[in-house]
Amino acid sequence: MTDEKDVKMMGLIGFNADAESDEEKEAYLGDRPNDVIRVKSTDFIGVPLTLPDGRVMLWNTVKEEDRWTAQAVVSSDNGISWSKPFELFTFPERKDCQWYGGAALADDKGYIHLFGLEYYSFSFEKRHTSKSLLYHVMSQDGGNTWLPIKNPDFGYSYTGSSNNAFQSNTGRIFAPISALSDRKIGVWVSLCPYSDDNGLTWNKPVNEVAINTGAADWYESGAAEPVGIQLKDGRIWLLPRSQDGFHWETYSYDDGITWTKPKHTRFISNQSAMAITRLKDRSLLLIWNNCGADGLGPIHWGAAERAVAAAAISFDEGKTWKGYREIGRVISNSEIGYPYVTEMPNGRVLVKIGKMLVDVDPKFLLRTRFDEDFRYGLRRWSTLAAHGPTIDYDPFDKTRKVMKVVKPKSDVPSGACINFPYGEKGSLAFEIMINEGFQGAHFTLSDHFDLPGLEREGSFPVVIDKKGRVHLNGSGGSLLPTPGDLTFNQWHTLSVRWDCREHEAELYLDDEEIGRLHQYVCTEGLCYFRTRLLSKDTDLSGFFIRSLTAETE
Repeated sequence: MTDEKDVKMMGLIGFNADAESDEEKEAYLGDRPNDVIRVKSTDFIGVPLTLPDGRVMLWNTVKEEDRWTAQAVVSSDNGISWSKPFELFTFPERKDCQWYGGAALADDKGYIHLFGLEYYSFSFEKRHTSKSLLYHVMSQDGGNTWLPIKNPDFGYSYTGSSNNAFQSNTGRIFAPISALSDRKIGVWVSLCPYSDDNGLTWNKPVNEVAINTGAADWYESGAAEPVGIQLKDGRIWLLPRSQDGFHWETYSYDDGITWTKPKHTRFISNQSAMAITRLKDRSLLLIWNNCGADGLGPIHWGAAERAVAAAAISFDEGKTWKGYREIGRVISNSEIGYPYVTEMPNGRVLVKIGKMLVDVDPKFLLRTRFDEDFRYGLRRWSTLAAHGPTIDYDPFDKTRKVMKVVKPKSDVPSGACINFPYGEKGSLAFEIMINEGFQGAHFTLSDHFDLPGLEREGSFPVVIDKKGRVHLNGSGGSLLPTPGDLTFNQWHTLSVRWDCREHEAELYLDDEEIGRLHQYVCTEGLCYFRTRLLSKDTDLSGFFIRSLTAETE
């Protein structure tokens, strides 16, 4: 449990003291204290749900010897303090069974619904022997008593997911899942078992959602781990994950009976489901791992693709989105994924991401300006799988902190990246000083997180060579010199003004235009700045960055 001192520090996600490197302190997320708070007032990690009486509950399954129980903690003050864990109910004894917790829902009658997996075995090679059932249990009296566990029929014998449950305006309750099929391509299919009597009985889905991604020998292929929600026009929006780089989407116009042909969304996909909810102001909140899937050095691809969790908000039913801001980021060889979210009575959202709980003010996703002056050290930057960036002081002003980027190891890349508010159009400027002996650096913008040491061109790549000349990308991988030259040991401002709708950007050095860039990797918007040193050997001189400002629209 958190001590009194930690409770008083709830205004920050990490620590009050500045961090000298990401490896020493927690990441600082958000722009201001209270934007994103790491919940440390309970050791219990579970799926969050705001109950009809205004309390917030976390629930999970617990095994004690041979007995499985559902347990919970509750908070009456929006997650500031929590009860001790208590038992909700006991699972039935079933041979070789493991009970896992999943989605949670409070319906229009105030009934509480819990979902999860009744798991027995998995064999991709012998799929017909795999067994993992969806279970549902409900309480009609605020959690005091629970009805017997049911297994909604979904037409298959194995599901690996229970990431979301929701209710439409007809009263129909949906429990989206994915099932292991015998398809030769895209083996996972998405389905929506549903109930028309507030969970007393369940109907087998008539249709399934399939996408042709991945071959039959890849157990992650297909439309996996969907989440869904009803839009204001009555459509049901279902979002499965895939393995081809993007989440997919499909719609139902008949309350979940039939589905449109699936298509790609704009959202980066990996081996982790999304979370989606509708807030009290009627906006949509989406949470996902906005990460590329390539590993580097000790960071395996499975960790790289779950290195950050991002949140975005939409006020036009998913047509446009704001934010794309990090609400979770690892600083070591670990991962966070599979988010669950609930809005608390105070309007903030509580998010479970892996084994971490964060308390987020969704209003911070609406900000369009971002300023970095290194007051928090490097805690807003990721240097994962890289080595070299540190905090130093401006050589001309010892009161100002700066980021120094050098490459002390020839076999370990040096780079850093930072997240800013997403924008289809915007500008980003940073103050840079290159030092005598500098061996060149690469800078770019992108719409997702990648390990900063990876050789990624991104949307608008720029190179500064070892002489200080600024270059743009040319055809066939060539570099086109601009008239821009940086002077060693002198501060300069490099800025990019982009418009992804036109796939163009203007490049400025000290307020003078030095080039026009065509969008190298076409995305709908941008939310990351990345830099890395280019030397294949060491670069002990490197460069300084004193400030960075982004404004988006």
